Amino acid sequence: MDYIIKQASKFSKDEINRFKKIVTDAGQVKKETFDGLIDRDPILLFIPDTSKIEAVGALKVPHVSYKNKVFCKSKSGLNPEDFDFEIGWIVSLNKGKGLGKMVTEVLTNCKPNIYATVREDNSRMRQILEMHNFKKSGDSFKSDRGDYKIVLYVKS
Repeated sequence: MDYIIKQASKFSKDEINRFKKIVTDAGQVKKETFDGLIDRDPILLFIPDTSKIEAVGALKVPHVSYKNKVFCKSKSGLNPEDFDFEIGWIVSLNKGKGLGKMVTEVLTNCKPNIYATVREDNSRMRQILEMHNFKKSGDSFKSDRGDYKIVLYVKS
């Protein structure tokens, strides 16, 4: 399957807005938060392209304070400074076609030292991360965004 992957700064404003609508509609990020995070120039992935979008994902460039909080809350014991990117904003618009798996595979092969946070009850995404050599690190912890727990996964 085809895909387009590059730094956010290399996409047009219209393409960024399409990405934003997908991830905010899916509840992956708040609209108010997105613009600040996109300004950090994450790596974005569109499957198959930016006009006929079936799935998206990103290697986000997290704020140091957020990254430190996640690693601390999970009691991971790992140094958050060792992880430059957080994989996330993975949304498949066509469930059951293996697109979430493909997004994860492509993004995790881009850069080393990646971490992910996933809802504890999202067994499918946890399984996909484990298939791509992510390891659970530390304990699950309560989310700041809702009544659910988060699990930290790392790949180095």
